[in-house]
Amino acid sequence: MRTTRLARSTGALVVLVIVLIGAACGGSSSTSTGGDDGGGADLPDCPVEALDTATSPVEVVVWHSYVAKTKETLEKLAAQYNASQDKVEVRVESQGNSYDELWSKYQQSAQSGGLPAIAILEDTSTQSIVDSGTILPAQSCIDADDYDTSDLVQTGIDYYSIDDAFYPASVNMSSPLLYFNKNHLRRANLDPNTAPTTLEEVRTVAQAIKDAGVAPTPLVMNMSSWYIETWLTGDGKAIVDNENGRGGGETTAAGFDNADTVALMQWLKDMNADGLLNAIPYTPGKIDHLLAMSEQSASMVFETSTAATSIKAFLAGDTSIVADASAEDAQAAANVDTSGLDIDAAQIPGITAAGQIQVSGGAWYMTNSTAPEVQAAAWDFMKWWNEPAAQIVWNTEGSYIPFSTTAAQSPEVQQFWQNDNAGRWLSLSYEQLSQGVDPDWPGPLIGPYDDTRDAIESGLDELILQGKDPQAMVTDAANATTAAIERYNEGNF
Repeated sequence: MRTTRLARSTGALVVLVIVLIGAACGGSSSTSTGGDDGGGADLPDCPVEALDTATSPVEVVVWHSYVAKTKETLEKLAAQYNASQDKVEVRVESQGNSYDELWSKYQQSAQSGGLPAIAILEDTSTQSIVDSGTILPAQSCIDADDYDTSDLVQTGIDYYSIDDAFYPASVNMSSPLLYFNKNHLRRANLDPNTAPTTLEEVRTVAQAIKDAGVAPTPLVMNMSSWYIETWLTGDGKAIVDNENGRGGGETTAAGFDNADTVALMQWLKDMNADGLLNAIPYTPGKIDHLLAMSEQSASMVFETSTAATSIKAFLAGDTSIVADASAEDAQAAANVDTSGLDIDAAQIPGITAAGQIQVSGGAWYMTNSTAPEVQAAAWDFMKWWNEPAAQIVWNTEGSYIPFSTTAAQSPEVQQFWQNDNAGRWLSLSYEQLSQGVDPDWPGPLIGPYDDTRDAIESGLDELILQGKDPQAMVTDAANATTAAIERYNEGNF
């Protein structure tokens, strides 16, 4: 059975922080086929005992694209693991500030050799990374090591499984939230503690803010396909055929050329035409949407939950989190006036209700081109990483939702979620992932996910910047997606 599924100112806050983080976790691109590729019946062996015979510490290189607090936390935890034993030495290496950059480096290295022991790739890479033949499936090690997965979040396992085989060794779970400036709602005589729950309510709030003269374009949006996918999947609509890529047959075409998608595009076009939306074309690493929040020309923005702890740190005056930014942005961040910002977050508004999403985030893949002892060492590290103690820190300091249910229920995490602003925002993401994801509809599995997102994002630019008709935009994006799927099915990866 196929398992169902895949700054500049304080805005530096939102900008540099959220921004950089958003680029590394929010939405990017990837790939799909469907069918029965990568099935659990033909999994390779996992050399779990190879570490026992190693005569010196085995180095495990981990590629990532994290920035700010998330990067700091990854490095901190790797150091803790290294200090906890003497057989493995984990070395983390940054491969850029976005999943796009990391994925590009991975694809190049897959052809030329030199892959790391572990790569943390975006959720969209699931089908293509499996089809590439470059990874050691975690399921192989789970079976060989009799590893108990009962404490791991089932939603994450379901999303990253194909034919009952779980491929990554761990999962970083996140989701989009609505970040908003409560001061703007107050000035518009709106309840600052009541956020919009649907897209129509977003329009109503934006109109009230604009009418009150508080912000010229109350909603700013980075036009990433991630949000379109989230809204459609959350509403039970398919991105591709074959049960959103997770059926028993072959995925052959786009599934979003319908009235529901056209209505969503019409909402965006009308919001822009009426001066309620500042639509920023999606470019990895661009932070214009966050700058708009920091400069208070906008009141609301959609962004990833993974920005939570970094936003909190930036608002508290910690500008070290923008160390990976350009010199210009870092200088601007250091001079930010946060007095007019009272940032809060809420579950992302949906088509019919808030919090209806698909699984998002990243996954830790072990590669199969390293020596057996390196593969065994990578597995040892991943088992340690999934333990509650590490997952608690990964949540409270790194802003990812715990992959361990014990960690999520721990006093440390529960207290963080109740008493800390960043924790409260992360608890919203946890609720969305726990309650807003349909276990039978967790998100699309697409081989050419990169091409799918490129088609949708190009269409969004044409819709907003060129005034393209919503139906024509949807049809053209769907046709481009179908063509990409056909090409992928002929060659894979």
